[in-house]
Amino acid sequence: MGTGAVLGFAPAPDYTFLVYCSPVGNYFKGTFASLDLTIEDELHRATPGGAGGVKSITNYAPVLKGISKAKHEGYSEVLYLDSVHKKYIEEVSCCNIFVIKGNVISTPAASGTILEGITRKSIMEIASDQGYQVEERAIAVDELEDAGEVFCTGTAVGVAPVGTITYQGKR
Repeated sequence: MGTGAVLGFAPAPDYTFLVYCSPVGNYFKGTFASLDLTIEDELHRATPGGAGGVKSITNYAPVLKGISKAKHEGYSEVLYLDSVHKKYIEEVSCCNIFVIKGNVISTPAASGTILEGITRKSIMEIASDQGYQVEERAIAVDELEDAGEVFCTGTAVGVAPVGTITYQGKR
């Protein structure tokens, strides 16, 4: 946190380093039901050159409007598309996403707009060790129709199965 006698848009002369520690439960409140996702194609969680690839409080404010709307409509969470082409899946508000087709597990490439999560990395290593072909790549939204399974991962989420994905009114 910046401190010092500066008011305005400038680097602070002094900083206070803060660490908050707090026990947390499962992000989805102890339920293990599958997630019902809606795809947001107007609001974007992150943009190239921004802070989407780092763990920062600044990554949560842009998703609050989308999450509120989704929960009001009965969805568990929001899956965001890339901000450039608006056709590749990137990340859920609070977690990474994986798509399984046969023996191939795909997850969006960490290209600066998604968080390279610890749980994401662990799943990729474990899946590879178990004989799955794991790939990081751009995943077009229309590929989700042919997916055998979809799941999300995150420190607070663990591994969460996705039950449904709704895009432009189609489930």
